[in-house]
Amino acid sequence: MSAVLASPRRSGTRAADHYLTFLMVVLLGYSLAGRGFAYIGAPPLFIGEVLLLTGLLVMLRIGGVFATVSSLPGTLLAILIVWVLARTLPYFGTYSFDALRDSVIVMYGLLAFVVIALLYDEPERLRRLVLAYGGFAVFFVTVMPVVYPLFQLLNAQIPTWPRYGVPFISLRPGEVGVHFAGVALFVLLGFRRLNPLHLAMLVFGMALVAAHSRGGMLAIVVPLAIALALVPRSRQLAPLLGIAGVTVIVALVLNLEIEVSSRKLSVDQLVTNVTSILGTTDTATLDGTKQWRIMWWDKIIGYTVQGDHFWDGKGFGINLADDDGFQVVDAEDGQVLRSPHNAHMTILARAGVPGFALWAALLGSWSVFMMRAFLLARRNGDRAWARLFVFVFCYWLSIVINASFDVTLEGPMLGIWFWVLFGVGIAAGLIYRNELENRSPLPHRLREDGR
Repeated sequence: MSAVLASPRRSGTRAADHYLTFLMVVLLGYSLAGRGFAYIGAPPLFIGEVLLLTGLLVMLRIGGVFATVSSLPGTLLAILIVWVLARTLPYFGTYSFDALRDSVIVMYGLLAFVVIALLYDEPERLRRLVLAYGGFAVFFVTVMPVVYPLFQLLNAQIPTWPRYGVPFISLRPGEVGVHFAGVALFVLLGFRRLNPLHLAMLVFGMALVAAHSRGGMLAIVVPLAIALALVPRSRQLAPLLGIAGVTVIVALVLNLEIEVSSRKLSVDQLVTNVTSILGTTDTATLDGTKQWRIMWWDKIIGYTVQGDHFWDGKGFGINLADDDGFQVVDAEDGQVLRSPHNAHMTILARAGVPGFALWAALLGSWSVFMMRAFLLARRNGDRAWARLFVFVFCYWLSIVINASFDVTLEGPMLGIWFWVLFGVGIAAGLIYRNELENRSPLPHRLREDGR
């Protein structure tokens, strides 16, 4: 059963409605083609920058700027953006557009303001987003379990962008895993029903990611566990677990192994990945990358929390991998690194302890905002609203988890998704509170349409 918004139309412009369509197309492109889609355009204006600039113009046209900073998370985001600008502009002369590129980890947050203004101006647009995601969920589980393994197997044969050498389709396991988690959340929370075939493809897709990436595995498992703890009743949980159980049993009995890039999809590989998260394994590659991350993060803490860059960090523009002495070629996309495999450490290294404190306060305040909205909706018996808040929170959390183990928010592929979900969460909370204040004997509220 799906749940969508049923709200009366308010003021709005055709430009804002067209922009919402553009936003959804761009999000779809990032989810299906990853970095390959991100290279549409020409420097310095790629598709992500075009999305941001046009969004700011639309926001100025429809107004609603006050709504964007009316919540504590919105206010903290505005302050953090100012701080990051202060740590970026002094380095533009030295590092040119590299400084701007590094700053997008926070500067894409301007898209959150755009989304808040867009949805608060016309709550019907939130309903439109929910409905559109239902279509995306079915399409993604139909296509990605085929596209992702083919990309891994045929990567060298995929055509590339002439100027950059980037394949037209370039997917990282964590990115794919986040969206499988989002689809699973959408289904388990009752917004969309999947038939047994699509459920099986969803299980297969999540298993592919879990075998390939420990961060991707956590980005799937943790949000789903939290969602089921908050909303334990799910009609599709039993079929999903049943299919997963049968799949594991068959794989064990037949000793199935599927070659996917440098790792195999097998029960043994899944067990090895889980073991490597909890401790050490006999696999040099897994333990080596884990130790490499820890050593780099320790060095960042040393020169910020305990060192000379406490207040200012190293700024945006410098290649941290080079300067810190941890440069390697990224195994996933063949590119040299610029930042550590952890968004929080990137903020600490570049923006110093004050920037990190603002970042931590931002994530914490948004989480509290969403949980308060969820509890308020549950207390008022608005079950579909409550499920919506859980969906947005856990989807966003999946990206945060992946960003703790990989270069995630530093690029648009998940960085833009992250800030869009951030904005959707604030907008939904404001819309719901406004609805409660204006609720009549026959209120307009989230309805369940049985789809």
